[in-house]
Amino acid sequence: MTKRLIDLDDDLLAAAQRELKTAGVSDTVRMALQQAAATSARTRQVAWLQSGALEDMATPEARANVWR
Repeated sequence: MTKRLIDLDDDLLAAAQRELKTAGVSDTVRMALQQAAATSARTRQVAWLQSGALEDMATPEARANVWR
């Protein structure tokens, strides 16, 4: 883990702490980063599903190719 020195908007930090139900600055920033990364991953997964990729997994051969 790397220590970083950054400027934070106090009002924005307080709003994030209320929303995330965190107390400390580090916990709030860590939780916000985790949620941002998870949201991005979910968005990519939904796009993949909407593109019909799940249909490609209907056969055992296609499923096997995913793991290669």
